[in-house]
Amino acid sequence: MDWSAADLDRLYKLYRMRFDETRHAVVLANRTHGSSEPEKTRMQPLEKSEFVDLVNSPKAPDVARRWILRIIRGHEKEFPGLRVA
Repeated sequence: MDWSAADLDRLYKLYRMRFDETRHAVVLANRTHGSSEPEKTRMQPLEKSEFVDLVNSPKAPDVARRWILRIIRGHEKEFPGLRVA
């Protein structure tokens, strides 16, 4: 896939937003289940360079395409030139 710098920036921001939402949900679940350290998770967000590498040269393009579709869900209009949306 060919990505402009602006698209990659926005895509990464959406990824981080989705990651943060998921992490928050995990912490809430940990609290609900009585964890003594609810904030402790193994979740680590990708650095932007790692994210860009995965998006630009995925080893499994179908998996990458599905992942990107999930990241942009609800924001498809922001990526009018996106071939996978």
